[in-house]
Amino acid sequence: MRKKNSKHPYPLPTRTVLYSRKKDLEPIPEVGKKYHCFDDGKIRFSRIYFAEVTEVLGQMKFKKKYPQEFKQWIEKSKTHYWLYSRSTDKFVVAKCSENEEEPLGVFVRTKQGGWFGIGSFFNSGVLDVSGKLFNGLIENIDDFDYTEDEKKELIEKWKL
Repeated sequence: MRKKNSKHPYPLPTRTVLYSRKKDLEPIPEVGKKYHCFDDGKIRFSRIYFAEVTEVLGQMKFKKKYPQEFKQWIEKSKTHYWLYSRSTDKFVVAKCSENEEEPLGVFVRTKQGGWFGIGSFFNSGVLDVSGKLFNGLIENIDDFDYTEDEKKELIEKWKL
């Protein structure tokens, strides 16, 4: 039952924790390797782009080298508390193909143990380190309205 003095009828939790256990964490991406990303976390061929990891940094090194992006992560973890974990083991810096004007992408841990970009408009997508998301998309390609030639073309285009 709702308290009479509450400001919001359905108060949202303010405490944020990493929900995943260590065994559920996605692996840390490897420097120099390319991965699939999905814009806004929407797993579709129209939302896919590539990210090539250039650096994997700990918190202190990242804060020193990228102070503006570090502040951005702090803000994002507060305003998007349902998505980003308030702590991350690594900061993944990548060159992203989503937008040539803003090629720098920074990925941090989500509460579910995955990786999500902290970009404002561009480079804010889910990083598919394990390949599960892309493989799932390929497995379910028949659910989309593509011809056989379009299916082959899409798979070839986005294959790593």
